[in-house]
Amino acid sequence: MIKKRLGREESQQVTRDKLFDTATDLMIKKGFHAASVNTISEEAGYSKGAFFSNFSSKSELLLQLTQRFKRVEIDRLGSTLAAGYTAEQLTQGLNAYIDTLKNNTNCAILDAEMQLIALRDEEFAKHYYDLHEENSEALGRLITIIFNHAGKKPPLAYAALARTFTALSEGLILQGHKDPAAEIKLVLNSLIQTAEPL
Repeated sequence: MIKKRLGREESQQVTRDKLFDTATDLMIKKGFHAASVNTISEEAGYSKGAFFSNFSSKSELLLQLTQRFKRVEIDRLGSTLAAGYTAEQLTQGLNAYIDTLKNNTNCAILDAEMQLIALRDEEFAKHYYDLHEENSEALGRLITIIFNHAGKKPPLAYAALARTFTALSEGLILQGHKDPAAEIKLVLNSLIQTAEPL
């Protein structure tokens, strides 16, 4: 079988994906500061020059990496919500989504790393909080649909609602809960039941 030669853009994407995967593994095992550009490059099988031809800094790589994780989460929730039209189907879809959060340990660790960096680095914080707010707004809109389908008004604005949901799920994961679904469902269902009607 003849191996297809990759074009420039495809080759660059393969390099970026390998750097993303390697950086993720290293940051989860060792933390952001211990995962140097040299180590990420070497373990991915590339030169330091290859790293800098794809990312201007380690901070940029981390931002893009987190964006990828958050987009996957938002897209998954969006697909879940789009799949059901009745309140019952929507609730089942949300419960199925919440059940998959146990697989988000890597995302929770990376987000915790970013939050700590943002608290200590003003320049990085500007980029992180913009990204976090954009994702929170999108996730909050999706969660609001669940309240509305139940005939209820969400108790918080979109972004605040999403931040609460994210803090609960990530907090439980970081505290060592292997499957935080039961607690998340309990809190969300309580919020829906006690919310004001539309």
